[in-house]
Amino acid sequence: MKLATVSWTFGLEELDELFAKVQSIGFSALQFCGDFRRYSPQEVIETARKYAIEIVGYDPFNCQPPDKESATLENSVAFYRQVIDYAAALKAPVATLQGLSFWTTNQADYESGMQQIIEAVRQLNDYAKTQQVLLTYEACCHYETPLVHTADELLRILHESRADNLKLVLDSFHMNIDEPNPLDSLRKINGERLYSYHVSDSGRGGMGTGHIDFQHQRKVLEEIGFDGLVCFETVIPECRPAKFPMNAEQMAELSRQLKASLTAWQQLSNK
Repeated sequence: MKLATVSWTFGLEELDELFAKVQSIGFSALQFCGDFRRYSPQEVIETARKYAIEIVGYDPFNCQPPDKESATLENSVAFYRQVIDYAAALKAPVATLQGLSFWTTNQADYESGMQQIIEAVRQLNDYAKTQQVLLTYEACCHYETPLVHTADELLRILHESRADNLKLVLDSFHMNIDEPNPLDSLRKINGERLYSYHVSDSGRGGMGTGHIDFQHQRKVLEEIGFDGLVCFETVIPECRPAKFPMNAEQMAELSRQLKASLTAWQQLSNK
């Protein structure tokens, strides 16, 4: 399994500061979440190389429509084509799609929203193949995204879109909220379809700050043959659900929890 972290939780806008922090914690891989309208791909690539950090995916944090009127199928596809182009320019192997949910707000009901997402995935699947970028879709809890909160919904999108260039992502924190049995959810997706597993505890902090049974989740990951990307996505209490560290003390605590989680995860393999 490859271990990485995600950039958005740091809230660091300067690339040198971000990549230096990621390196200092002990990571050699990063899922980049910066706005493609702000950072040139070459600048990101050069900074990553400077700190020996591999960019393992592009996951845009700012992925909502600019206004309610813009939330349409056509605009969502146009936006995510830009995301895919940026991932390709970054030489990142993956672009994430879970933000498609935010573009369904003008749909009248759940079913029409899901149909919009499925059609968008179908169209983006074909485009991403031309750019040699793999797509992923993560199930996020109902506090974060309007739709697609469970493994069952991920499987529906995969099957109904017939997307052959799409993999799926599950997150320990999100599963704790919306899945009746996270272990069963991991088994449903299975190792072939699961691209990435995200790590944060029940309150979104580092491992050991909540009640999630990571030993059993890791055991199931090994049972299903998962050998993919493990992303540590820690948010400290003062910053939940999605704020950034606001001072040096909070940044130090985030770093401490990430280091502790990295060690704890590595120790699980020895049990």
